[in-house]
Amino acid sequence: MIRCVAFDFDGTLVDSNDIKRETFFAIAEQWDPCGEIVSDVFARWPSADRYEKTYRIAEGLSGRKLLPAHSSVKEWAASLANEYTNRCEAAIACCTEMPGATQALDDLSDKGLLLYINSATPLEPLRRLLKLRDWEHYFQAIYGAEASKADNLREIAARAGVKPQEVIHVGDQFDDLRGAEQFGCHFVAMAAENSGPAAESSSLVVRDLRELSDLFARITQEAL
Repeated sequence: MIRCVAFDFDGTLVDSNDIKRETFFAIAEQWDPCGEIVSDVFARWPSADRYEKTYRIAEGLSGRKLLPAHSSVKEWAASLANEYTNRCEAAIACCTEMPGATQALDDLSDKGLLLYINSATPLEPLRRLLKLRDWEHYFQAIYGAEASKADNLREIAARAGVKPQEVIHVGDQFDDLRGAEQFGCHFVAMAAENSGPAAESSSLVVRDLRELSDLFARITQEAL
């Protein structure tokens, strides 16, 4: 029986994957108008978080002598990271939700399932975004980039008092799938337009989050 659902955020609940990618180019556009440095960072460090990516961008700008002389790469990286967070927060707070998100959260909450967030976004910006979207009341707790997806799932299960087979992780990226595999819970891939590639490797797929209730019932029935 499914008792607990952990949701990724970007590309799963909100249509923000393109926003997050394009914002890296926007914050460096003044010095890197063609996006060459940012593109190189994405190619060389595709899985890096916002802080490593902005550090690598600042490093690239400094290496091409595009920053003021004697400026600190570390300080520029911090400034770029702050600018990135502010721009993303403003855009994601009002961007389109993924199909069926709010209704699915309503339905699953009404059915008594314990809902959590398990995201690669740092915790404080994530909390602000959920508050701005008026979604924070749906979730028992929020987990972000400070730990791995698998470690967050272990913490969620311990907090909820559930077994791995009673947990479903819903996400759109390969790190969501890997986290579920490492923890040993079910995984459902979000496969709507602009979601990530996890559906390519997942047997359980939804294109609208309102499909989750029927899918959970099927999983429970198959386990009997």
